[in-house]
Amino acid sequence: MINSIILSGLPLSGKTTLAKKLGEMYHWHIYAIGQLWRDQWKEQYPKGEVSFEEFWRGVPLKDQQKINVKAREIFKAGNVIGDSRYSIYCKDLPSLLVFVTADLKIRAQRAHLKYPGKSMEDIEHILQGRENDELTVGKQLYGNNFDYRDSAHYHLSLNSGMLSVEEEVAAIEKVITLHGMRK
Repeated sequence: MINSIILSGLPLSGKTTLAKKLGEMYHWHIYAIGQLWRDQWKEQYPKGEVSFEEFWRGVPLKDQQKINVKAREIFKAGNVIGDSRYSIYCKDLPSLLVFVTADLKIRAQRAHLKYPGKSMEDIEHILQGRENDELTVGKQLYGNNFDYRDSAHYHLSLNSGMLSVEEEVAAIEKVITLHGMRK
């Protein structure tokens, strides 16, 4: 029986939008690790003197581990929508693990307002850099063969560039119907 849904995916792939929709539907709390890091960044650099990407790249591995351990306990308790880059540490929980992806150009278009004054090419470069940084940290946390983008780690993969949020939700509901859900 599924008691939580954990979303993972590429930067700006639509995880947050999907998490909000699912949270509204199930009346579950959303626990977003990326937002926790953004809040810490804003607290440390309120004027944006260091980019979020630079900040995240400098987060010590022990802090990455600590936040994942805390998230696991929250996800284990259930009735939560998780937004976590590295959901592999929850594979043994009664959670539906969903990977969200989209083409780099689509993600860059979505990010346009987050990076004012940047060209689409610059934004694509930033997003590719984030993806590479996240891959590197994942390997440090879970071993050199780990790639969080590998669909084998998930129950369901969704391409938000080809699906509406409603279609993504319908796909998730179909899997939940097959496996059951504990509320």
